[in-house]
Amino acid sequence: MERLTFNVGTARNGPVVVSGRQAPRRRTAAAARVSAIRQSIAATRERYDWDYLWMLAFTTLLFFRPQDHLQALEVLHLAELTAIAGLAAMAARRLRSGMTIARVNAEVIAVVMLGGIIVLTIPFSIWPGGSLKVFSDIYVKIILIFALMISTITSPRRVRQMTWVMIIASGYIAGRGIFDYVRGENLVEGDRLRGAVGGMFENPNDLALNLVTFLAPTLFIVIQDKKASRRLFASMLAVLMLGAIVATKSRSGFLGLIAMGMVVLYYTARAKPGVLAGVLVAGLLALPLMPSSFWDRMDSITNADTDATGSRAARLRLLNQGLEVFAANPLTGIGAGQFQNYNEPGVVVEKWRVTHNVWLQVAAELGILGLVVFTYLVGRAYSANFRALRLLRLPRKRRDGSAADPLAITPAERIILDTNAKGMIAAIVGWTICSLFASVAFNWTFYYVLALSVAGREIAAGRRVETEAATEPKTVPAPRLVRAHA
Repeated sequence: MERLTFNVGTARNGPVVVSGRQAPRRRTAAAARVSAIRQSIAATRERYDWDYLWMLAFTTLLFFRPQDHLQALEVLHLAELTAIAGLAAMAARRLRSGMTIARVNAEVIAVVMLGGIIVLTIPFSIWPGGSLKVFSDIYVKIILIFALMISTITSPRRVRQMTWVMIIASGYIAGRGIFDYVRGENLVEGDRLRGAVGGMFENPNDLALNLVTFLAPTLFIVIQDKKASRRLFASMLAVLMLGAIVATKSRSGFLGLIAMGMVVLYYTARAKPGVLAGVLVAGLLALPLMPSSFWDRMDSITNADTDATGSRAARLRLLNQGLEVFAANPLTGIGAGQFQNYNEPGVVVEKWRVTHNVWLQVAAELGILGLVVFTYLVGRAYSANFRALRLLRLPRKRRDGSAADPLAITPAERIILDTNAKGMIAAIVGWTICSLFASVAFNWTFYYVLALSVAGREIAAGRRVETEAATEPKTVPAPRLVRAHA
């Protein structure tokens, strides 16, 4: 007697596919595998690589600027040394693992491209040496540190740590500023606060821009963090930042604060309406505490007669001048950092001034190609955070109560990445509004926000890949016909 036997069995590591068609399987199997991944992630003790630690040290030095208070540190060039050490450690670690020297993605390429445009336009600059100095002293460092951040901020915990470094530094500078304001020190134009440290915090408008930008993630920590001590500490820092922003009496900072606050209120209203009511009440109670000089200066936004310094009219002239410079040099611009030195015959010039508009700054100094690349980078900052939020979105439950496509991420990590994405959206909105009145294309602030935005997206996308790998059905060859003889 002869019978037909098929070699059909059960695969050990996943569901079986017979003749190209998936055999029935339980949804709980995929959920169990994802749960195992989550437990493995939670149990894994994160190892800190030297390149990440050096990058963290560089960021601390960049934001706190201890060399501004201790002159002995200035000759040591600690920021440069930590940057070099971080880059060397990154190259060694990645090459040892068989990877490229640095992680490359669209944002890294675009940052490098903007640097390339700076270099290519140097021969057409009105002062080639000055443009070369902008590239060698400022932008080449931005390229290297940005690549270092993208290659080292690879976990939710690192995202949170980097954010906290910037928040604590901003709170410290804000606290120092309020202390100086009370004592009548570090004031310009009579009663406007400038930064207690140099660099990107020195000018009142730049100080307000940075505080508005980093206040955004601070507020989301206050709203979303699960640990009460962190929420309390973040609340204290937020109050200091708000006080310092008011003390700068920056009109651009005020507009950026409103725009950033609207984003925070939007996300808060969707998740915690009760918190929103509390925030609104606190805001109304704080309005009478604002000094009258603050409101007098804010009134000059729409009323030119109340602008005693004439800065409002000067900025309008600078906007027109920026358009004229761009129209005259649309392809090559006049060289990075050279708008303040522009003095062509027949052009009414506001000497020793900058454009006070980041878009006109890039257009006038780097031409149309620079403007396109810079606009692309700003757009990527927004899209990276929206992409991260889509990846982190909790799935809808099926009719049987099970959840579809669970993400291989722990609840604590989900909160960190969700807080980061929302905080960076609010930060980039505030920065965008403030940048309409500031020349900050080659300042560090934007590139740190961009790096954190991209890091959050890459981490969430990586966990999505892990989820899909865990739940993907295993395929076995089609059954073979075997003749068995009785």
